[in-house]
Amino acid sequence: MNNKLPIFGEKPQEPERPHVAQEKFLGNAAIVTLGCAKNTVDSEVMLGALANRGFRTVSDPENAELVVVNTCAFLESAVEEGVDTILSLAELKKTGRLKQLLVAGCMVERYRKDLEESLPEVDRFVSTDELLSVGSEESTTEQCFNEARRPYFLYDETMPRVLSTGSHSVYLKISEGCDRPCSFCIIPKIRGGFRSRPVQSIVSEAEGLVSQGAKELNLIAQDLTAYGDDRDDGANLLALLRQMDGIESDNDFWIRLFYAYPIGVSREFIEGILSLNRVADYLDMPLQHIAGPVLKSMRRPLGGRRTQELIENIRHWAPELKLRTTFIVGFPGETEDDVNQLVDFVSQGHFAHVGVFAYSQEKEADSFTYPNQIDPELAEERRARVMLAQQTVVEKHLASYLGKEFEVLVEGSHSESDLLMTGRASWQGPEVDGEVIINQVDERWLDESGQLDHGKIKGLFTQVKISEVAGYDLVGELK
Repeated sequence: MNNKLPIFGEKPQEPERPHVAQEKFLGNAAIVTLGCAKNTVDSEVMLGALANRGFRTVSDPENAELVVVNTCAFLESAVEEGVDTILSLAELKKTGRLKQLLVAGCMVERYRKDLEESLPEVDRFVSTDELLSVGSEESTTEQCFNEARRPYFLYDETMPRVLSTGSHSVYLKISEGCDRPCSFCIIPKIRGGFRSRPVQSIVSEAEGLVSQGAKELNLIAQDLTAYGDDRDDGANLLALLRQMDGIESDNDFWIRLFYAYPIGVSREFIEGILSLNRVADYLDMPLQHIAGPVLKSMRRPLGGRRTQELIENIRHWAPELKLRTTFIVGFPGETEDDVNQLVDFVSQGHFAHVGVFAYSQEKEADSFTYPNQIDPELAEERRARVMLAQQTVVEKHLASYLGKEFEVLVEGSHSESDLLMTGRASWQGPEVDGEVIINQVDERWLDESGQLDHGKIKGLFTQVKISEVAGYDLVGELK
């Protein structure tokens, strides 16, 4: 294990070279990250390992001698995207400066032997257990894939890390793997059983991130509410949050919760997080469906009635809490009545944010062999119906903010114009929930030439007054 302190901060700007542990300069390295936020953390650990090894990390693969593709394999569509990305980058060996092409992540875990045979362009495949060896000439792959001895890597605060998301909003992975038996999911087969980091490891990392300017700590795990269940030291998610809430800092920061499994959500938990000043009034809790027969077939722990009761109870216990959830439509055996139940459930307006996915056939999942598979086109039609129901909910929800003023975390320039800024409220998670578009600012946020001073505003908490709704976004004036 690497005992060097983490490397925190903004993603290095070319051609600046971050501090490295060796004097020897080995070249430029870039990482292309596909998939979820948990993959983002893995990529940042690999960036740190590369920097410590003597590589300068750059954002553009065309400027790199070594490129890592960190892949996702949760769905076949993600695998296809990964292969296309790998083949595209392999062309840089012919036309650019690229010398080494590495492939890491879940696709390696799922299809390693097939990939080795079909992608000779790849110089090395990196398992999720050997992130720290990326860029080295030695590999521990064979040991990692010997199931009897497999170490099952678990990231901790002592490992090197270079942030790629910017220092104001960062992801903090508190566990790895999963023990849940969901019939549609292959994560346990890819990432192994559930294993939690020690409380002090997480708190120490959080303290380091906050001291370096983090204003938002996004806690992520495959199963957030199972945190500590595998440990014998009494650790649990609420106890962890209480310790994190007590981190001393002169700066404000949010703690945001992603991917809470519903079986672990109780009244004590909900009221506990609401009592903590730094925990955002926001909870991402994937439900997957509401129809009892579908949930049973999915092997989810709560049936339709208990799921409905849980959500209604949460709305009663904590009406100010904003919920995000995800659903799967087109699951084998799903009927029109099941879909109608889901549409009705969404229309009740419980959720500030909803993601809906059409079921994907995955050979390693138990549901692959289920009878009554749904035609993909029909699944997409059902997805559109559920999203339309949520769109009506969102329109009503966002309209309630017109004329109101509330706090946002300013993200930076808008992707379409430097004349606009963007921010997010406490109930808007990064990348998935919409944003607040800032089209007017007070004079104190302008530079000497009268232009927006982006460096002064980015990463600040400040008030915005809302003037209009733009789709899933709000528009307002920075006060």
